[in-house]
Amino acid sequence: MPMLKQTLLTTFFILFYMMTSTASPILTYHLSMPEPHTHYFEVETKISGLDQETVDLKMAVWTPGSYLVREFARKVEGFEAQTGDSELDFKKINKNTWRIETAGSSEISVKYRVYSFEFSVRTSFLDASHAYINGASVFMFIDGHLDLPSTLHIQPHNNFNTISTALKPVDGDQWVLSVPNYDLLADSPIEIGTHKVVDFEAAKTPHHLALVGEGNYDEELLVSSIQKVVEECTNIFGDLPTDDYTFINFSTDGKYGGLEHLHSTCLMYPRWNYSPRPKLNRWLGLMAHEYFHLWNIKRIRPQVLGPFDYENENYTTLLWVAEGVTSYYDDHLLVRTGLMTEEEYLKVVAGNINSHENRPGKKVQSVTEASFDAWIKYYRSDENFNNCCISYYTKGAVLSTLLDLEILHNTKGKKSMDDVMRYMYDEYYKNQQRGFTDEEFQAAVEKFAGKELDPFFTSHVSGVEPIDYQKYFDYVGLTLENTADADKIALGVNLNSSNKVTAVKRGSCGYESGLNVNDEIIAIDNYRVKSSDNIATLLARKSQGDQVDIMVSRGGEIMHIQTELHPAEHFSYKLSMVEKPSRTQKKLYKAWLKIRNEAKK
Repeated sequence: MPMLKQTLLTTFFILFYMMTSTASPILTYHLSMPEPHTHYFEVETKISGLDQETVDLKMAVWTPGSYLVREFARKVEGFEAQTGDSELDFKKINKNTWRIETAGSSEISVKYRVYSFEFSVRTSFLDASHAYINGASVFMFIDGHLDLPSTLHIQPHNNFNTISTALKPVDGDQWVLSVPNYDLLADSPIEIGTHKVVDFEAAKTPHHLALVGEGNYDEELLVSSIQKVVEECTNIFGDLPTDDYTFINFSTDGKYGGLEHLHSTCLMYPRWNYSPRPKLNRWLGLMAHEYFHLWNIKRIRPQVLGPFDYENENYTTLLWVAEGVTSYYDDHLLVRTGLMTEEEYLKVVAGNINSHENRPGKKVQSVTEASFDAWIKYYRSDENFNNCCISYYTKGAVLSTLLDLEILHNTKGKKSMDDVMRYMYDEYYKNQQRGFTDEEFQAAVEKFAGKELDPFFTSHVSGVEPIDYQKYFDYVGLTLENTADADKIALGVNLNSSNKVTAVKRGSCGYESGLNVNDEIIAIDNYRVKSSDNIATLLARKSQGDQVDIMVSRGGEIMHIQTELHPAEHFSYKLSMVEKPSRTQKKLYKAWLKIRNEAKK
């Protein structure tokens, strides 16, 4: 018995030593904005409990959900470190890392300023009207301590009185926020200003809609629409993986976009485009897209996307699933909740096909390559982008449509993509608590399709083979018709208001004759060109095989380009119901669009 006591005592002291000797630092952030018109956030980071000679503070180079290295450290200035009243030595050891000499102190304070004047969902912004904080672009983290909890103290400008964020207040103080770890700080945008907040419940869960900026929206309609989408998503997955959710909605002067977060989202939409209904549908689709991300990408995620490497690109071939499947569901959610008519939805489906098929890049880049190269291509598109690249959003949505139809067909309407996504959520997020691989996603689709789908994935996911769309739309009694004029002559160029070429479509007569981007088109066959419409008029009387002389100014030099005309490949698809759909086609059509018996058609 004494030996046992001694052993237990020894074990206790070993554990005590290990716990105290490896104790984590205590981290506190202070954010202020004393002069918002200068666009500078002032940050003070206090660290205590240190037992090391140097500390490395790092700034993220990108923000999750937006796959581009944005180099947030370039906006940092005035970095200084101290302990008490004493200045500490530091040096910047690479583009986003500051190494601080602690001089043996257990407590240090670091101050710096961040210039924030890029108004987007991916960056931070400050002016006299409001403050928007994307955590990855403002707050630094301690190297090796991404899991460290912290507290964020905010000193708003005197003119600001309202805050919206998914971070929880400490002891009811809205200006003191609890931060479980850096991931949550980077993934919880903060809006501060004088905006209106609408609180409501959806799927028995508190939701908040922060309305920033004036617009022609109907507040009640926005809320009721959100509630329908929330309920439908919850029905698909079986539960809602958050106990509180915040929408930060900016009504802007033309900006459009959204970015998903773990318990919130940020949306930007043109302020006068909430009506009429066709314009509102675009906001509804944006909202539904970002909300569906609450499951797909924030929980159901490609294996590499978590835990994040905030200093380098995080490569994956699965953005077509993360974004493309979500792009399929955003409008699909609208039609199944009655927020969009069947006719409107079929136009959306055909529009996705048009968008993909009208890109010459469809013959060059697969959707897995588009996913992998998002870091260097999609977010850095240039005038040749459509000739060599595709959108993993658009083709991903198209492929998801076809896979859903294939599953419905093979199971006689008993299974759908809903079952695939619910399985992915349960198996990889809940049960295995990890991300999934390419092979595992394909296996999940095959599981519910009840067949092996290697030819589809080889040809259309990792390959660039042409797609037999009609095969899939036959299942639900639809005909896909290309209504474009196959004989219409076109140069295949885009012009700006100054008649300068901004893009040349690969395979067009303009491309083959040598028209270049930045060429100013002056005349065709000695007739002055005034606009792109004018070009269409001048070519309307021409026929395939005709030769025309195009006068251009290239770099200030006048030259003539001889061009042999031919039609430019163009698709304008339309989906319509076959004249006499079979009983099976009617059944699968209803199953596809989740049409209840009491609904139309």
